[in-house]
Amino acid sequence: MNKYILLLVIILTGIFSSCDYNDRFDGFDELSRPKNVLQENYTFAAEDIATIAKALNANKNAKDSATAKILNADKMFSEAADAKLLMPYLLAARYYSADVKSSVKVTYDFKEGRNKVVTNLSTAPYVVTESDYKLIWGDNFVTAFTPSKSPEKSIPVILTKNVASPKEGMFKNVEYYYSAEEPVTTIVESKIFEEDFDSHPAGSGVLVAIDAWINKDLKGSIGWQNRTYSNNNYAQVSSYNTKAVNDVRLITKVIDLTGMNSPKFTFDIVVGNFTASCLSIEVSDNFDGKESNITAATWKDVTSSFTIPQPASGYTTWASAGTLDLKAYKGKKVYISFKYSGDDTSTPKKTTTYQLDNVRAFDEIMGIDVKNKELQYTAYKYRNAKWQSAADSVVSLQPADYDAMGLKFLTTAQAPNFLPAFLRLKFPFAQEGFTKTVVYKTSATACYADEYIFSKGTWSANTFVLTITDQFLLSNQGWVFDPTLHFLLKKGKEPTDGYMMVVNYVAAHQAIANPALVSSYGDSEFYYGFNANYGNITYRDKDRSIDPAYPASGTIQEKVAFMDQRTIEAMQLILTLKYPDAQPQVNGIDQMAEVTGLIYSNPSSNNSNENWTYTLQCVGNKEWKYIQRVSEYGTIEKAE
Repeated sequence: MNKYILLLVIILTGIFSSCDYNDRFDGFDELSRPKNVLQENYTFAAEDIATIAKALNANKNAKDSATAKILNADKMFSEAADAKLLMPYLLAARYYSADVKSSVKVTYDFKEGRNKVVTNLSTAPYVVTESDYKLIWGDNFVTAFTPSKSPEKSIPVILTKNVASPKEGMFKNVEYYYSAEEPVTTIVESKIFEEDFDSHPAGSGVLVAIDAWINKDLKGSIGWQNRTYSNNNYAQVSSYNTKAVNDVRLITKVIDLTGMNSPKFTFDIVVGNFTASCLSIEVSDNFDGKESNITAATWKDVTSSFTIPQPASGYTTWASAGTLDLKAYKGKKVYISFKYSGDDTSTPKKTTTYQLDNVRAFDEIMGIDVKNKELQYTAYKYRNAKWQSAADSVVSLQPADYDAMGLKFLTTAQAPNFLPAFLRLKFPFAQEGFTKTVVYKTSATACYADEYIFSKGTWSANTFVLTITDQFLLSNQGWVFDPTLHFLLKKGKEPTDGYMMVVNYVAAHQAIANPALVSSYGDSEFYYGFNANYGNITYRDKDRSIDPAYPASGTIQEKVAFMDQRTIEAMQLILTLKYPDAQPQVNGIDQMAEVTGLIYSNPSSNNSNENWTYTLQCVGNKEWKYIQRVSEYGTIEKAE
């Protein structure tokens, strides 16, 4: 029997060795006997996160442990938890019996992160200052723009002067005043100082701490606090629940009245839970500004010059307390004190709450002013080396919009409740897929931006979560991401840097001999036909005829063939510039690339605008071989 067994083994060995299992799968190391080559489609599931996190933690290093925490927290992939690096852990566990050459297309959610437009707009606004208005108007100026000194013409001048090293595509929110009428000669206010408490930290227990001001309780341990309500900061004091006697002084910085004509002082006030008159306003012209000498100075009580409410219950609303005439102190330097005398130990108690805002001193002089002016917000964009209004693409909420919402500002938590209704009213005829970037103020000193999309009759905030399908391949080194490079020349409505790469290249090369090949705006060129302004590749005869090599008198077929070849050359140029270190293979897999761009007015097509995706292969150092292109309408054209 052993002879027959041995003979059978020899026969079977001969049979199998005669079969050719060495057919090479391009890009992979060769294995002799693939048995389970899969081609799968898989949708990533929530429970798969645990599988990847477990594998990461098993590596027992700080970096992978941190990545596992991020993945568990976000419940999706992101730049910090890259699917290209992490998905192989899942595939190794899920397809453990798969053979080399297997491929799986995985669909998953990716937390893209906010795009550069909304990120750039979510910054502190540029507030136009008195010196800015003076720059526009001259010495006799008003703190507003008018039709003759329009924001569209004036703000670019101001931003050019004040924004250092702006970058192409940068946005700036600008806050300014505008009057529909020109200024007239009248008595105007020349500001000495103004404090609205908005630029300081606020919250329960946070004491007012302003440079050169004094905030001191001479008898107890409380002070004026910098509070906030409805996104508005103010100063507040109360002896309620202190179990103490309080003598709290909030003293302004020195007010220099030298050379003043008719100086004045004013503030806004709210009074709440009135129990007794606890607030007095005092002026001193011999205080030296030192906290230790407060009681040594002479203070004149001027409370009677103001109207301090005494509500029967609850709180009053914000109102001006009136105006103090400081003419008697002309030529002197004075300090003004808000003195709070509270007592939580007495019967009845003296624990009234006082809130102050918009404390200011000013001089009345002859000048020019506008009868009415309104605060406005507008986004500006730095494009083609100059600042331009971005109001056509960015919606900035205006003061009237906040008033309609019953708010002074809008928090990010409130925005999803208010902005959809706002957009419905503003864009009643919005079409499916319509998008708008909306900027709103979250406080006096901060802005935030969101992108909203109109879909199925509803405005919704863009979550910046993308659904992506990526292909992974199994090599003898394990599962690897298909390294094909994907580059869009345009994302949504915004051109990416690919167009300007080509424009700048032509400017530095072909346009040296023929400057007409680059537009006067510097955002388009006519050698390859790339236009960064409109985000397209123009095939128009009048654009391409600037190139002396263009067959202007040729047939349509000859012109299109010429432009097609130039476009292929441009795609190769982009990949060379964008990926200068690309190698022919990554992990044993051929390095491919797909570049998608919009071709405008191709005379051989019925479509005036047509997106084409070009496929190229890296075949050497900065060498890309054209393979094919596919139209968004399904046309496939392979390289000859």
